[in-house]
Amino acid sequence: MNNYRITYELEDKSLQTQIVERSEAAARKEFKVRVKGSTITDVELVAENVPATKDQERDALATIKKLVEDLGPQSYLATAFEGCFQDAEDNIENDFAFSMKARYEAAEEKLRELGGDYNAVKTDAARAQERLEELGRLVKTLKDENRALTVRLAKRTFPEELRRDLWMMATGEAEESRARMAKAAHMMALCADNPACVGFKESVAEYRKEEKRAKEMETRAAALDALEPKGE
Repeated sequence: MNNYRITYELEDKSLQTQIVERSEAAARKEFKVRVKGSTITDVELVAENVPATKDQERDALATIKKLVEDLGPQSYLATAFEGCFQDAEDNIENDFAFSMKARYEAAEEKLRELGGDYNAVKTDAARAQERLEELGRLVKTLKDENRALTVRLAKRTFPEELRRDLWMMATGEAEESRARMAKAAHMMALCADNPACVGFKESVAEYRKEEKRAKEMETRAAALDALEPKGE
């Protein structure tokens, strides 16, 4: 749009006004609508690329919308302008600067940023997984070395004669408990026809106690057995 300074005569007076229009002809036409009974004496171009007024924007938008509507809802222009008219109305009324092109470019830029972030996170995750696996292998190695060291230290600090005596004691205790379990089981069988009797209940309690004791002794014997020198 251009800004024109129009000099005119009205009732023997020389006056001036400014009108923003597309061309001088349009400015003269608009002037005649605004000022009746005047004579234009001069038209001067004051400035170019001047923003249009909101009313002019509204009129232009209404004209464009009518042209597109006349083409029908299936026209290429109707498809291309879908959503644009609402943006244009919002821009005029609220001094916004929305555009479908800007939104599309912003969405593309955001997508690129997200893609970059995703790739970075994926790379970091892969590195973290590799590090985690490496640490897992290290922990396993340390555990294995610790177990081997514990065994070696135990063998070196635990007298063999004492180990053998303790092993025999634990084994003997386990055998005695197993024998008492057999005896208690025999008593349970005898009292099976009358499970409410005192003898049956005592036999069950005895059996459970000796079973627990036997398992404990067998576990200790196994641990002592593991400490037996293997020809070092």
